[in-house]
Amino acid sequence: MTLEFDKVVPQVERMGRALAARNITLSERGDYAWQILDAMSDLEAIHARIKLARERDAGFRGAAPLHEPVNRAYPRPKAPDLATILAADGSQIYPNTHGAALYYLTNVGVFVYHHGLDDLPEQITEPVLSYTETLLYDERGQVISNAAVNARRTVHEIQTLAREVWNRRTIGRPILAISDGPLLFWVGKDVPNGHRLQDDYLAAMVHLHDAHTALYNDSGHSASAIGYVDRPTSSFVVSLVYLMSLAPDDVRRAALETNGPLEGLTDQWLMFRLLRPGERSALFVQQSPQNKRYRDRGESYEIVFFYLNVGQPQAYHLARIEMPMWVARDPARVDQVHALVMSQCEMMWRYPYALTRADELAVVRNIERTQLEQLIEIELRKNEQIVELSEKLEAKVVRHGRKRYGERNR
Repeated sequence: MTLEFDKVVPQVERMGRALAARNITLSERGDYAWQILDAMSDLEAIHARIKLARERDAGFRGAAPLHEPVNRAYPRPKAPDLATILAADGSQIYPNTHGAALYYLTNVGVFVYHHGLDDLPEQITEPVLSYTETLLYDERGQVISNAAVNARRTVHEIQTLAREVWNRRTIGRPILAISDGPLLFWVGKDVPNGHRLQDDYLAAMVHLHDAHTALYNDSGHSASAIGYVDRPTSSFVVSLVYLMSLAPDDVRRAALETNGPLEGLTDQWLMFRLLRPGERSALFVQQSPQNKRYRDRGESYEIVFFYLNVGQPQAYHLARIEMPMWVARDPARVDQVHALVMSQCEMMWRYPYALTRADELAVVRNIERTQLEQLIEIELRKNEQIVELSEKLEAKVVRHGRKRYGERNR
């Protein structure tokens, strides 16, 4: 049965009116937030207010400025003449209880671009097939969730990226390592062995830092690691603005459970007013228990971020750039990150070129998924294993044809 559009159209019309009304309200809230941010010129006062929130255990989860004025935009610096840019992305095939065998796959792609050189780019892929019971089941004997596979893929991505940066620690020029998504990674409680995954991720961050130290000692250049978050919906700066709008006596946990009259407003409302194309915001540290765990590993690993307008005039586009403290505390490294990310985004119009290519390397297409299923079925038969599809998958085979679902021609 097809979708009956005559029933949907009135709902779409109501949706359009509701969104228009909501945007008017958000615009008014944005004006109010902007007035507060524009007046936030006293860094000492801001840090004192954040300290007060901590002392009162008020649960503040917003942004804390590092060392730069928060109501200023920072212009695009000049990029280095030479640099090597590595970008990593990943994809996965989730466990399918209806298939011939239970497994999952993570595939990581790394694209290496040589900025300022005529050298051909490098392409690296690393697929990992997981099929043992210890990897497939949680402590309750249930098949692991998609969230667990996603967490393991993220760790696989950062480990692969760290290894490839380490292998280039004597390259003699700056390195920028780009990970797709936030660099601040944490694991949900529903993920088996989550603490071990978190430790493995932090160990990869240490490996990246070691590569930076080796490169710096060898040639004086840095290896900077960042996470690139496209079109962020976060409200860390809005939370800071709301905190600064409160009277000191009102800085309590109950007041900071939401952003009060600014609730629903995201940081992009402020950043699009503040930043012209190519400009970045001040550096901020996210105040969260997760980031505290990174800081507890060592002060070099606390995650810092800035917002960057990677768009063009009349076509603004916001990204959040996350980096460890070992990058953020050096203004020259921050400038290098800023300039190289903008250079990459200009190549692809609003998104880093190397990251786009890494995504292309990592993605597992439907035809490749089918071919993998065929290979697994062949191996099962070679080893005299019974190949049996579930009734649900058999029904799909009947409807759509066996070749689509991996059965070989006989």
